[in-house]
Amino acid sequence: MITSEEVCARIAKKIGSKADSYTLNADTSFDAVGLSSLQIADIVYSIEDDLGIEFDESKAAGVKTVADLVRLAEESAKSGEAA
Repeated sequence: MITSEEVCARIAKKIGSKADSYTLNADTSFDAVGLSSLQIADIVYSIEDDLGIEFDESKAAGVKTVADLVRLAEESAKSGEAA
């Protein structure tokens, strides 16, 4: 499973040196740190690949914070186990 800290590390990698100007945690909004929709999609897809899960596209489109993404990963992993 993925943690908020792991998602924050991925965000920090995407935004590079600007990461130091933000406090990254579960409440961090992707928009607040200046991630483009393409960067967010890249993070989402990399998590899917790493965890071997697939997010519901309509739910993934509604992800706004680190906590939202972690919750979606947990839900997707559970529904994948049930399938």
